[in-house]
Amino acid sequence: MKAITMTLVTGKIKGLTFIEVLFVVIIIGILTIVSLPNFRKTFNNLQLKSFAQELQASMNYLHQRSVIEGKIIYLNIDDEKKEYFAKIKGNSERLRTYRIPNDIKIETEQKEILFYPDGSIDKVIIKLINLDNQNITLTTKGVFGGVKIQSQ
Repeated sequence: MKAITMTLVTGKIKGLTFIEVLFVVIIIGILTIVSLPNFRKTFNNLQLKSFAQELQASMNYLHQRSVIEGKIIYLNIDDEKKEYFAKIKGNSERLRTYRIPNDIKIETEQKEILFYPDGSIDKVIIKLINLDNQNITLTTKGVFGGVKIQSQ
């Protein structure tokens, strides 16, 4: 198999020198170093948004289940253990346990949120914060039920 090379009119073979290749590698390295922090920040932001949507979906599910079953269901948030779980009031068995990503912190004054059979939810504000100090706030609509995501 023959190597593909360029031959000039003068008969000399043209190719890339070591310095030219090294220069290209250095440029690629600099671009990578400059862009890495942005990739990390973007990943953290996507993780935060994804978790906010997951928490909202979980809360909407519990809201609907409470109405369908006609029972009070509560959601307990434990930021220290990095989990939140749901239980039917009066029953010690957990319906489901969810993990909170290690890079996300939850701030709320009310660690227990009740979902009532009439469709209402305890009024609560939940603030999700990632390592880059970006935050998303979830709010419940109280008497009207439902959970809303507000980006900050």
